[in-house]
Amino acid sequence: MRILLSSFFLIFLLPASFLFGQSYKELVEQSAEFIENNQLDSAAASLQRAMSLEPTNESNPVLLLNLGILQRQLRLFDDAYVSFTASMGNSPMPDLVLHNRASLLCDMERYDEAMEDYNLIIHRYPGDAEAYYRRGLLYLEQHDRTKAEADFTMSEQIDPDNLYTKLSRALRYKLDDNWVAAEKVYTDLIQSEQHVDPSFYLNRAECYVNTDQIFKASADLRAIEDTQKNNPYFYFLRGRVRYEQFDKVAASADFKKAKVLGYDGVFVDEWLKKTEK
Repeated sequence: MRILLSSFFLIFLLPASFLFGQSYKELVEQSAEFIENNQLDSAAASLQRAMSLEPTNESNPVLLLNLGILQRQLRLFDDAYVSFTASMGNSPMPDLVLHNRASLLCDMERYDEAMEDYNLIIHRYPGDAEAYYRRGLLYLEQHDRTKAEADFTMSEQIDPDNLYTKLSRALRYKLDDNWVAAEKVYTDLIQSEQHVDPSFYLNRAECYVNTDQIFKASADLRAIEDTQKNNPYFYFLRGRVRYEQFDKVAASADFKKAKVLGYDGVFVDEWLKKTEK
């Protein structure tokens, strides 16, 4: 996913002639201002108006990419898919568009189509470590660890210091129940990355839970609580932490919330039973 982790961004590639299209330019600038004020729906509308004014403007594929990113944040997934697909035509950054569309397709649970996009990225850009990492995740969803491991290994061969290679490495440690080694990878990412994705803290908290470091797990979960309101795994993991802290009432509430948000009901029910004893 090329959305720069937890931050939002727009990409503007405007030729010199673009500066003379005042109305078009003003609408694009207005969209950026709306984003700064977290008015994403208004930002999307501004981009749409700009493109309707100049439907043949050569910068429109970039604006379509930006529009798709906004629509995805607004959870207008079908609209975002249309925008990303339309952006592909003359995009100066087709790999970026494909990454965004593939990630969106995962959000939409259209995994076979996401796999096709990652296959295409790898075919066109064989040095793309992120694409191997994300395709490896899809193989794991298909319970094909052999192919997943092969993709993670390719990422390692391409660039051992790449962010996604490090994430591949941590995931392989987790698959082998080597939680101590995985925790070290996430700690390194938290300490070294300029933009720390909340998922790094969530994954490290998982490592801490599995190594009985409950206080540290609790601290990591508190650090990202505001960003995880719709993440079922956050509530499940916090439920486990609270259970270990002997707060069965709070643990039960978290497990129930995880279930409502879509976490594996059978698995959650096993933990709910523990809170009733």
